[in-house]
Amino acid sequence: MAGIIDYAGLFPPAKLPLKESIHNYSAYRQNDDSWMLSRFILPVSLFHEAGNFSDLFTPDNPFSFSVLPQKADSIDEFNNAIATAISSCMDFCNTHPGAVTTEMMEVKLPEEAVASQDQKLLKGLMDETADKLQGSSLPPQRIFYEGHFGANWRDDNESVLAALKEHNRDFAGIKNYEFAAYKIRCGGITADLFPSVEQIAFILNSTHQHNVALKATAGLHHPVRHYAEEVGTTMHGFFNVFGGAMLARANDFSTDTLVEILNEEDTGAFHFTSDAFTWKDYSVSTEEIKHLRQNALLSYGSCSFDEPREDLSALGLL
Repeated sequence: MAGIIDYAGLFPPAKLPLKESIHNYSAYRQNDDSWMLSRFILPVSLFHEAGNFSDLFTPDNPFSFSVLPQKADSIDEFNNAIATAISSCMDFCNTHPGAVTTEMMEVKLPEEAVASQDQKLLKGLMDETADKLQGSSLPPQRIFYEGHFGANWRDDNESVLAALKEHNRDFAGIKNYEFAAYKIRCGGITADLFPSVEQIAFILNSTHQHNVALKATAGLHHPVRHYAEEVGTTMHGFFNVFGGAMLARANDFSTDTLVEILNEEDTGAFHFTSDAFTWKDYSVSTEEIKHLRQNALLSYGSCSFDEPREDLSALGLL
């Protein structure tokens, strides 16, 4: 769980004002559980307002932001949004020298590009974005691309992941750019925004097959899958998603077994020791977990930093 939670207090269901959420984040950084906390998720459109809280930004402990460009429905809008976001990141970092970092960017690919299933087109968008990001050490060095789950979700996302693999082969680690990765949305404020376990299993296995890193967002407030009255559906758990992904990579699971883990609702089925994380007869070692967390299964966005910790405490794990 080290550095696993990107704080998204601005977003539903919390949907806090910027003043409250950024002060929450500042307080969480001083908390005993701050080792689980990572970045503050901030839309580019709020950079100027965030500057009003510059008293929280200090060079001895810089604020780390994951930035969100404006939503883009078309390829032209996407390219413009990326250019604007990079320029805004440079201005923001230069205004608060050494006190803030914008190390990560998260962007949803335009639906027309994903639906085309044109790997060359998708890679071209990623390559062009990397060219822009390489221009300075200040903008994000990592970018996470979110796909879509429409009628042809399997083929659509396979094209995105294949493009990511080829893009990273050509660009990862060059100049100021680290890599591109995939972002999966695991929920929302209504039942229709929750992907199925089959869809999540597909993404987890396909990112592994294509050697693409992953972050998740939305709907992962609690460790284990459970039915939630407030949204009228079963919510995914972060043990299920991240633990399942780690176990799958360590044990070369079939998709059916991964689906079984994603469906697990018994908290007692998951076990932690100093040496390994286990589910039933499968395990992944602590050393493997460290490697996977650093290189493959990076973080997840949550609008609450309290709920995951409260649940872990209730389970006797904190």
